[in-house]
Amino acid sequence: MIKGLWNIGIKTDELDAEVDFLRRVGAEVVLRERFDAGEGTSLEYAILRLGGVRMLLFPKTIFEDRIEGGVRPGLTHAVYEVDDLETEYQRIKALGARVLVEPRAISAGFGRRKLAFFRSPGGLAFEIMQILEDRLS
Repeated sequence: MIKGLWNIGIKTDELDAEVDFLRRVGAEVVLRERFDAGEGTSLEYAILRLGGVRMLLFPKTIFEDRIEGGVRPGLTHAVYEVDDLETEYQRIKALGARVLVEPRAISAGFGRRKLAFFRSPGGLAFEIMQILEDRLS
């Protein structure tokens, strides 16, 4: 079952400048680091909170090479928290979503997660995520 929106993903070519701008707008920087995203990929990112909404900013998405034409800067995807990743993964896949990233476990400054990425038939990129350990609470 999908519990709710956990964050929105934002791609930016200038991470430092975007973080600085959003801080001046009123966002709080929650976390900033680089982590191993698997498949030999290391990603730099920042998590900010603005108006009660978490934003995950990064210069490259984990699913970028799976989208024809790449991913342009701006809003890239929504992240939904689930209780049971495997059950939701199978359910959403059966409904016709295209799998962008198979289920995997990751660990970073925010804690440990299981996640998977999809693209809806209409083009919405989204992630489902099960929190195994939360270091941001």
